[in-house]
Amino acid sequence: MLLIVPFVILISRAFVLQVVEYKSHRNYVESLRIQVKSLEAPRGRILSRDGVVLAWDEETLIAHATLATDFDEVEKIVGVERKIELVLKGRLTVTQAEAIKLQRAGVYVEKKYIRKYNGMAPHVVGYVDTSRNGVAGVEKQYDTFLKGKPGYELVSVSPSGRVLGRLLTSSPLPGGDVILTIDSKLQQYAETLLRDSKTKGVILVQSVDGEILALASHPSFDPNVLASGVEPRQWDRLVNDPDAPLLNRATSALYAVGSVIKPLYAIAYLETGEDDLTIDCHGYYEYRTSSGKIAGVYKDWYAPGHGTTDLRKALRVSCNVFFYELALRLGINEMKAWADKFKISSITNIDLPGEVEGLFPDPAWKQRRYGEIWYPGDTILCGIGQGFITLTPLQILNFFNTIANRGTCYTPHVLLETFDPNTRLRRKTQPAISYTIDLKPRSWNFLVNALIEVVSYKNGPADEGTAYQAFKNASFQAAGKTGTAEMGKAGEKPHSWFAGFSPVNKPQVVVTVLLENAGTGSEAAAPMARKILERYWELRE
Repeated sequence: MLLIVPFVILISRAFVLQVVEYKSHRNYVESLRIQVKSLEAPRGRILSRDGVVLAWDEETLIAHATLATDFDEVEKIVGVERKIELVLKGRLTVTQAEAIKLQRAGVYVEKKYIRKYNGMAPHVVGYVDTSRNGVAGVEKQYDTFLKGKPGYELVSVSPSGRVLGRLLTSSPLPGGDVILTIDSKLQQYAETLLRDSKTKGVILVQSVDGEILALASHPSFDPNVLASGVEPRQWDRLVNDPDAPLLNRATSALYAVGSVIKPLYAIAYLETGEDDLTIDCHGYYEYRTSSGKIAGVYKDWYAPGHGTTDLRKALRVSCNVFFYELALRLGINEMKAWADKFKISSITNIDLPGEVEGLFPDPAWKQRRYGEIWYPGDTILCGIGQGFITLTPLQILNFFNTIANRGTCYTPHVLLETFDPNTRLRRKTQPAISYTIDLKPRSWNFLVNALIEVVSYKNGPADEGTAYQAFKNASFQAAGKTGTAEMGKAGEKPHSWFAGFSPVNKPQVVVTVLLENAGTGSEAAAPMARKILERYWELRE
């Protein structure tokens, strides 16, 4: 009899579940939902060539309120203020310990990532938007490689929204690491030089095979602010800031170049087979018509005049009067032809977004742009890098890369190698030749020797190299050219340029410095170029 009673109870309960309550249980089972939730992939890191992490992901846990959330229990776990935040925003950042407890209170917790930056080289590294898509710099250029592939999970959810369990998980594939050519110590020093100068400008340092070792553009910005999301008003202030901190001045800003372009005209003249042009510089140049009438007077930067000046001296002392005459002898079409051979105004194809083309004009361009003919005065001004010529600092760097390599220009690039954590595969970027120029060895020798004298020749103010004072007693060899680009506004200082390479024999590094409204190339850009080259050689001792 005692054995029969439990059996009857069991049969009775089975009858209730299968017959009497069948419909309600079936409705409950069918009301359960299977949801597919995306699992975010961690974005790859961006590192300097010496291992400094410039951009990385920080893991965070985000709690989401559901229909099943017990807010009284939530308050016990995170407190009143944070509970209110969860109620109002529907999400809350929590710790691992809190996440475990909150899930028992009907809260859904997911793993998310926040992009972080150490602040170095922001114009190179770039930043992501709130959707974690790259929108500038390397973050945009190599976005597909960096972002990885998301995973997925099947989640069982009750009618009230409570997550009952994770049924199946496909883990995300992390993004790959990008290692840059940037040397962190050299980059940091370049940024400090610009910041301390309180001047807008650019410092570019490149190995002769195209690797960008430093790219500093000032003013700068904090990419962490942009990655975390900014209010519309804050964004408007940033993009409309007259100092343009988001602008990569190395690749996306055009400047009058001044005398750093004079080596181009020297090459054009040397390749004609001549180098015997000599003028007597009195500090000004009189342009005369065919009838002998003075149609214009053009000043030299050195008012007393340089005296007897040939091509070598003209490069050394940057004699404008000589290059006025040389420009007229060459003619704008020949000057333009040589500019095109060196691709001087073309995009360099650096692996950064937003690069712009420069401008080296000719008569056809002026007719299209202004509906005017080309005047001799236009040629004269182009002869000293003024007038309509505008280039980026990177294009000037490219030009001097070609001179340093005596006719071979390597494509500038910031990618050193990539690393895929999923396959453990590393891929190193190989140097790529952009173009070659075949000049007479005599032309290269003449030009390089003249550029050496720019930084090393001393023989009185009328004969001294324009960068001699900046480079005297330097512990390394260098060659280069200063430039001073007048802006045409009364009381406004000119832009200051220096471009060059070191050492002289078998060059290793090319440098370009551009400082806006900082004065002459001799007094501003050249001293800064010496400092960055000194730092380069210190780091290699």
